[in-house]
Amino acid sequence: MADQVFELYKLLVEEVRDARRARRELSNVFMSMNLAGVGALGFLASERSALDPSLFAWCAVALVLTCLIWRTSNSYYIVLLTAKYREIYELEHQLGVSPLRDEYAAIERKRALMKWFSLERAMPILFVIGYLVFVAYQVSMEDVTRAFNAFWTPALRLIEQLRG
Repeated sequence: MADQVFELYKLLVEEVRDARRARRELSNVFMSMNLAGVGALGFLASERSALDPSLFAWCAVALVLTCLIWRTSNSYYIVLLTAKYREIYELEHQLGVSPLRDEYAAIERKRALMKWFSLERAMPILFVIGYLVFVAYQVSMEDVTRAFNAFWTPALRLIEQLRG
């Protein structure tokens, strides 16, 4: 029985490692997407770009949505890892040793501070703030109204046609 518990323990520890790796890789993908988005916004804002300024707002909205998905993905992995650690701690209790729980207890105070100030949690929010500042600086209310109307006017016509 102890051998089975230990094998399950090893499996869960490996799953935690894999989940942490996946979370890190996903954050890298979102970071790359946002850095590319910043570059695109910079290009659109350059004097060489003769594109409609309302495009700034649409790109920024898409990037903000990307950040929301990023933040949600981070939250998913936090919930997943919390559940896995609970299972590991239960198995440690059955095994009579608790290396992971002891390690967690040793860094608990620092961990609470890191939880609120982690770069992983802060980056999506910092990008959103940056996009909002960029849009406020680059795009006038007239541009935003024009973009809104350009999207909703055809959408409302389509809805009327479908009803009619």
